[in-house]
Amino acid sequence: MDFYETVFIGAGLSCLAAARAWRGDAIVLEREARPGGLCRSEQAGGFTFDRTGHLLHLRHARTRRLVRRLLAGELAKLERDTWVYSHGVYTRYPFQSHFHGLPPEVAAECLLGAFEAERESEKRRAEPRRFDRWVLDRFGRGVARHFMFPYNRKLWTVPPESLTTDWLGRFVPRPDLREIVLGALADRPERGGYNARFDYPLRGGIESLVRALARGVRRLECGCEVRRIDLDKRELAIRGGGRLRFGRLVSSAPLPELVRMTRPLPDPVRKAASQLRCASVYNLNLGIRDPGKRFHWVYVPEPRYAIYRFGISSNFTLSAAPAGAAAVYTEWAYRGKRPDPAAMRRKVLADMKSIGLIRSRADVLAECPLDLEHAYAIYDRHRGPAVARIRRHLEKRGVYPIGRYGRWEYSSMEDAIMQGLELAGG
Repeated sequence: MDFYETVFIGAGLSCLAAARAWRGDAIVLEREARPGGLCRSEQAGGFTFDRTGHLLHLRHARTRRLVRRLLAGELAKLERDTWVYSHGVYTRYPFQSHFHGLPPEVAAECLLGAFEAERESEKRRAEPRRFDRWVLDRFGRGVARHFMFPYNRKLWTVPPESLTTDWLGRFVPRPDLREIVLGALADRPERGGYNARFDYPLRGGIESLVRALARGVRRLECGCEVRRIDLDKRELAIRGGGRLRFGRLVSSAPLPELVRMTRPLPDPVRKAASQLRCASVYNLNLGIRDPGKRFHWVYVPEPRYAIYRFGISSNFTLSAAPAGAAAVYTEWAYRGKRPDPAAMRRKVLADMKSIGLIRSRADVLAECPLDLEHAYAIYDRHRGPAVARIRRHLEKRGVYPIGRYGRWEYSSMEDAIMQGLELAGG
C-alpha cells in the first residue's frame, strides 16, 4: 500500500496552490476527470462558459505575482461595469449609493430611509449581529425593502433575519451619507468596493488559471474519488477498491462531506456537521445574439425574477463568444432538492426575455446548464460554532480543511489561493 506524507483531497485552487508549493512528498486526489472544481470552464457551440462569474480580485502582492506569472501576457485587467436591474430600469451598483434613475417615489423612500438610519446611528451602542437589523441600521428601510432584503433572500435562500453578519467583511460596500446623496442626485460612476477592478484570462475561461497551477503539481491523480478516511489507521479508501496511507490530509471537499466520510469522529462533531446548510445554484449559460450591452454583471433583486444575477462573460474577453454573439451566465439559487431543470430553463429564458437580453428563443444560439451543488455556505447562527468545532477536532488529528467549501465560508478565489500558499509555507 502506497504511503504519502501529505494527501490533498480535491484539486480546487486552494489544494493546487498548496501542492505546487509543497516541499515534501505529496499527492493530489481529484474525483472529477480534470482539476479545478467550480473553476472549470466548458465549451459549447463556440462559446466558453465558466461556472457562473469567476473573477480575480487580487488584493495581495503575493497572489498577484503568482497569477500574473502563471498567465503572463494572457490576463486582461478590467474595471467593473456593474448594474442593478429593478423597477424596469438599470441603476448603478452598489444600489445603496445609486438611487438616480429609480422611480422618484422609490428613490425618495431610499434616500429618506438613509437619512433616518444616519440619525438613529448616534444612538447605536454596537453593530447588530443579525443581518436584517444591520441593514436597517446601516441603510434604512428603503434600501432594505427594494434591494437588500429581496436580493439576499434570493441569493442565500433563507430569510434575512436568519443570517448573521459574519460574512459581510469587504463584500458589502458601506457608503457614507455624502456618497448616498450624490448618487441620488446624479448618474455617478463609482469604483468603490472590493471588486472595483479585476483580472480575467484572455483565453480558455477561468480554467486556464487552473491548468497553469496544475502544471506545477508533481503528482495529480484525477478520476480518483476518496470514499472513506480512517483516522486511526491513517488510511484512505478509494472508489474501485484502492487504498493508500497518509501522514496528514489537506481537504478542499465540502466540510459536511469530509465529516461524512471520516471515521472515527465523536458525536458532537457529526452533530455540528448536520447543522451546516448551503444554497445550490442552477447556472444556465447561454450563447445569444449580441444584445449590445457592455456591462459585466447585473444584480436582479425583484422576486418576480427567478435569477438573482446574470453577467456577460464575453465582455470580460472577446474570446468567450463568436463574433456577433455574447456569452451570458445566469444564476438561480435553491436549497434542498433540485427543482425540475426543464421548468427552471423555461423560467430563466422568460426572465432573459423580460429583462431584454433576448427577444425570442431564436436569439439563443447555445446552452450549457450547470449545477453547483455547494455554492453558498449559509451564515446562520449555527455555522460559526459548528465550523469551529469541526476544524478544531480535525486539525488535532492532522486533517486540514481548506478553501471556500473546506472551511465552509464566503470567500474569493484569491482567498483560496492564499490559504493554500500559507498552508504550504507553514
